[in-house]
Amino acid sequence: MRKNFIRFGGISLGLVTLGCLAVARANPGAPPHPVLVELFTSQGCSSCPAADAFVRELPRLGYGRDRVIPLTFHIDYWDDLGWKDPFAAREFTERQRAYAQAGTLVSPRGEDGIHGSYTPQMIVAGQVHFSGARRDVALAEIQRAASIPEPAALAAEAAIEGDQAKVTARLTTNERPAAQQTWRLIVALALKQGRTDVKHGENSGETLAEADIVRWLSPPVAISSDAGPVRVDVPKAHGLAWKDLELVAFVQAKTTGHVIAVREIPLPSR
Repeated sequence: MRKNFIRFGGISLGLVTLGCLAVARANPGAPPHPVLVELFTSQGCSSCPAADAFVRELPRLGYGRDRVIPLTFHIDYWDDLGWKDPFAAREFTERQRAYAQAGTLVSPRGEDGIHGSYTPQMIVAGQVHFSGARRDVALAEIQRAASIPEPAALAAEAAIEGDQAKVTARLTTNERPAAQQTWRLIVALALKQGRTDVKHGENSGETLAEADIVRWLSPPVAISSDAGPVRVDVPKAHGLAWKDLELVAFVQAKTTGHVIAVREIPLPSR
């Protein structure tokens, strides 16, 4: 489906109407687990630096990797505003567009939020979306998602072989095999920290400091507790050292977009 965008001060409003999805209820007694937070952003958007700064500051706010695992996806539909984002990729734009077209995202607390694709868009656990500039909402949604028990336990490890990381992931769950049929494993390779001097566009003259910048995303791979371990080969980003990179694995339901589980994968020291 083709989608047009309306631009308002660095925010794009996609002309796609989102449906509703019943979000799982919180359980205050659930064991703690990390929550996946996705930020769709662009260096060509004047509204985005504040959201990127929030992601960068999460550890200082007490939200370490045991509580939240953020990934920032730089989209490319603002590249025609005078600055071509060096981290932007069409596949990241397509991931955001797939969320919008699926119609499964909901706004916090049932409020009538923005629809379609826009920046900065933050998505928590593949279910709830809102502007990434809304820090209080983000922290509340992270806490809510963390209080919902994970339906599966994900374990993942990596071995470095030259310019590839060999990832092995396993899933443990009590869910029936039928419930696991739409579960997919996705592995992301991200740059821990990045700094860019922006020369043109809405952020011209600014030096943007960003974190958890996705540089590569694997195709979804079917995973279930019965199928045994799943292996994914991850190519190292060109010109970067392994010490500057991080690996993240997560399991997402293809039909609902719900992120079942997420884990950071330790990289062996090189």
